[in-house]
Amino acid sequence: MEFNHRERLQAGYIELAMQMQPNAYVTLATNDTGTIDEMTRLIGKFCGMMDRDLLGQKWHKLPAEQRLSGIFFIEHVATNIHAHGILRFPDVGDTDLPLLTARKWNRLTKAGSTNFQSFSDMERCIGYCTKEMKSFLFNGDQVVLASQFMTH
Repeated sequence: MEFNHRERLQAGYIELAMQMQPNAYVTLATNDTGTIDEMTRLIGKFCGMMDRDLLGQKWHKLPAEQRLSGIFFIEHVATNIHAHGILRFPDVGDTDLPLLTARKWNRLTKAGSTNFQSFSDMERCIGYCTKEMKSFLFNGDQVVLASQFMTH
């Protein structure tokens, strides 16, 4: 019974992430230990830094639809904490998003690393990002929406 509940939860998050019309898959690792709260704070700062660089100084006044959006799934909270992001980046022309992602994340972490990819199989990728939901150790705080850091 419990396993079916966890499978349904995972399926719901896969569906939600796909509805967000993401255009990239990003892994953000601290390469250190940490807590869910610390990782959530870093994700919020990362989203703001990306929006500022991509959209300019008044990025925070833009509607949510024009800003970076998506969902992050935090994993391995007891060992090498990291987050998988299923993201929709604003259309900003020829910006090198993998490089910008690495630069912003490295400013936030001492020895962090990033992995930026486009999708070859979106549903399979999101399934991979949500795999820890099947564990009895999964905590709902391991899911972070980019929109939770927006004021409007």
